[in-house]
Amino acid sequence: MIQLSDTHPLTLYSRGQISSAVAVHSLKIRDHASLLVYVGDAGLQIPMPSDAEIDRQVESFRTIWR
Repeated sequence: MIQLSDTHPLTLYSRGQISSAVAVHSLKIRDHASLLVYVGDAGLQIPMPSDAEIDRQVESFRTIWR
């Protein structure tokens, strides 16, 4: 695992503090797929939505699906 500062774009992205678009731009990499490779290589986790956000998405899906 690579040691990154608390302000490194990969660290911030992994914590959900910046968007993938901001991380891609900050790192000057090609695309979001490359971002995922960089995150994995650094031993970091991809950010996950909060439980509340997942619940909102489920409710939106249920509304649309009906």
